[in-house]
Amino acid sequence: MAEWHEQLSDDYRGNETLANIPDVDTLAKSYLDAQSYVGGAIRIPGEDAGEEDWNAFNSKLQEKVPTLLNLPSDEEEAKAALYARLGRPQDAQGYSVEADPELLNWAYENGLSDSQVKAWVEANGARKAAQDEQSDTNLEQAMQELHKEWGYAYDQNLAAAKNAVLAFADEDTQQFLVDSGMDQHPGMICLMAKIGATLSESETKGLGGDNQFGLTPDQALTQIGEIQRNTEHPYNNIRSPGHREAVAKMEQLFNQAYPEAS
Repeated sequence: MAEWHEQLSDDYRGNETLANIPDVDTLAKSYLDAQSYVGGAIRIPGEDAGEEDWNAFNSKLQEKVPTLLNLPSDEEEAKAALYARLGRPQDAQGYSVEADPELLNWAYENGLSDSQVKAWVEANGARKAAQDEQSDTNLEQAMQELHKEWGYAYDQNLAAAKNAVLAFADEDTQQFLVDSGMDQHPGMICLMAKIGATLSESETKGLGGDNQFGLTPDQALTQIGEIQRNTEHPYNNIRSPGHREAVAKMEQLFNQAYPEAS
């Protein structure tokens, strides 16, 4: 151990870093070199720094590393040069992805690089695909419930809903229903079906509707109950001339009341 180490207190005498310094002159040189390095270092201002500190930092950065940015003196030219170095193409048509032109123009004006726009479009596309898939699944489930609720009246009620839209909605409203997806919303279909059911045959003529006979399960069950309670109905009198036709009608009603079993 060097003799000068003996003059250190116990806190520093055994320090491994100081063990490599042979004499006091070397220690002094190391200290001065460190101070020189600190004085020449460029420290990034903290989050509480003001404009003055940031201006000083930028000036020192430009002084120490003049070629770091090497931007034109004109502000717009400098901004364009910086965006180009960060990966922005020469114009909005230079992006390597297909997207809405308005989006690409916005990205270009705000200095987004090609890789940034590509990542955004891919992420947005994946998200939209997932949303569309979930929407299709929800719609399919809802329409299955609607089919179960309407039974044999499903096609008839869909036609009534279509007639209601054609009769009361102008072209702009019809387009809105399509664009917004409301034309496939079960709640809207039910509402339009109820409205369509109030239209007379003359009002629906030429609208493209379908007057195919059909009852919902609830409607069929109601008619079955009425027939069963009517003791004078031909169905309940085997000797009635209309018994056979009544039995056939009752069979049809049961099929419509329990479509899943037919």
